[in-house]
Amino acid sequence: MLWLCILLPRLAFEAAPGTAAAAHRHTQLEQAALRQLALWAHQWSSQVACQHPLDPADNPRAEARLWIEIGASLELFGGRIQLQQLIGAALSALGYSGTLASAPTPQGAALLARAALPAAADTLAELQRVLAPLALNFLALPAAHLSALHTAGLRRIGELLALPPAAVGRRFGSDTLHYLKRLCGSAPDPLLMITPPARFESTHELAGVISDATALLFPLRRLLGELQGFLRARDQAVQQCTLKLMHHRGAPTLISVGLSQPGRDATQLLALLRERLDQCALRSPVLALGLVAHELLAPHVLQTDAFSQSAEQAAQFHGVLDRLAARLGDTAVQSLRPQADHRPERAWHSVPATESLGTALPLNTAARPCWLLPKPRSIAIPAELLAGPERIESGWWDGADVARDYYLACDSSGARLWVFQDLRSGAWFMQGLWA
Repeated sequence: MLWLCILLPRLAFEAAPGTAAAAHRHTQLEQAALRQLALWAHQWSSQVACQHPLDPADNPRAEARLWIEIGASLELFGGRIQLQQLIGAALSALGYSGTLASAPTPQGAALLARAALPAAADTLAELQRVLAPLALNFLALPAAHLSALHTAGLRRIGELLALPPAAVGRRFGSDTLHYLKRLCGSAPDPLLMITPPARFESTHELAGVISDATALLFPLRRLLGELQGFLRARDQAVQQCTLKLMHHRGAPTLISVGLSQPGRDATQLLALLRERLDQCALRSPVLALGLVAHELLAPHVLQTDAFSQSAEQAAQFHGVLDRLAARLGDTAVQSLRPQADHRPERAWHSVPATESLGTALPLNTAARPCWLLPKPRSIAIPAELLAGPERIESGWWDGADVARDYYLACDSSGARLWVFQDLRSGAWFMQGLWA
């Protein structure tokens, strides 16, 4: 196994922007931010753990830590260096600063991150070699234990590791010995893994009240990053999500956005929610943000080839539809959905583009015009019939039954028309045409 540790020394300030000093730390916000980062990290591994420095069982001198088991993901992301750079860049995009290092043990990775060593250790033997010249102060031990080690004349980690384990336990305590064993991999180091929930629902409490909708974009970016990691870990996507703006009093303000195709890209969702926030007038200051996405779907996979750009053009087209719907409203952009009815005027209906689920109208071997008149227009008997008849008899069950013979006709100007003859009255009507 290969563990990547992300050390977050400034989590107290970055989890709650706007706080001026560590004396005003928001412990609950820090713990919530660390858990959100753990869910975000699941997009790279199924084994993620975190530890907050203020946990009762933790060393209060230590920083917040996030561990990701990356050994099983190296081939997928192009190797350790590429994966580490990718995770570091994604972390910075969320507004967090951290130090990253990898090692075969969780405690080893945390120590290398604390020492800010660019070199990584891939094996236990290499880990001990890298640790040997480091000062004892990098060990995650209480100050009293470190003082005892210094009093004994030890200065380097290698000097401590060279001592017999029994002597270390007798002189410096079992806690120190057990930590060293976990550090070097001679004893197991069980971590409490974070398990993603079945449905996504997350809340981000703000350090203070916000009255400007634009100021909500920064915490919203973190929530969407958490959602993206959650969806990638489960290999799923969403077509709709709801942002909750929570106020001191009254019901929360709900802002929903939809996608014309299932997706999970945080940047795309942020752009759509930003359009909605620009139109939102806050009735009262916002104390917290919530993001809900309960309906999880299979992701829409973009299949590309070397000779065609149709897939990319389709993706761009759906992106434009989503932006228009977010800016103008869900009902302003419509798409067509087929209905099980043979009558042409009832064989389809319009729905908001974000509810279409990418459904396309079925192909029909018979000639069909794309332009249907709102109501069939009475005409004289066509001078020339090019194809037909095609008989449609349907609708007896709803009182609007029809009996028609459809033809492809041509008028005097050469335009092609879709006409039918009513079998009951014998009258002729035009219902569609080709532009």
